[in-house]
Amino acid sequence: MNTLSRLFNHHSLWALLLLITLLSYMLAEDSVQSEVTGLILTLTAVKGALIIDGFMELHGVRHWVRYLMHLYCPLLALLIWAVLQI
Repeated sequence: MNTLSRLFNHHSLWALLLLITLLSYMLAEDSVQSEVTGLILTLTAVKGALIIDGFMELHGVRHWVRYLMHLYCPLLALLIWAVLQI
């Protein structure tokens, strides 16, 4: 069993994702500043990486699909942030 699996089983991973979602919600309710938007999008990219490695069980797999998925989350967040800055 690898280190990530020991630290984050599906239940604790689900709880962490829920906490990040609640934190994003609280940040979004309080402010509309671009820095807060960037932080929320960063949290969203982190959630995406946790889902890819945890629930999709791609952690430890050396495959181009995993690399593309990990590239997709931050690029999408960066693209959304750039569009909101216009």
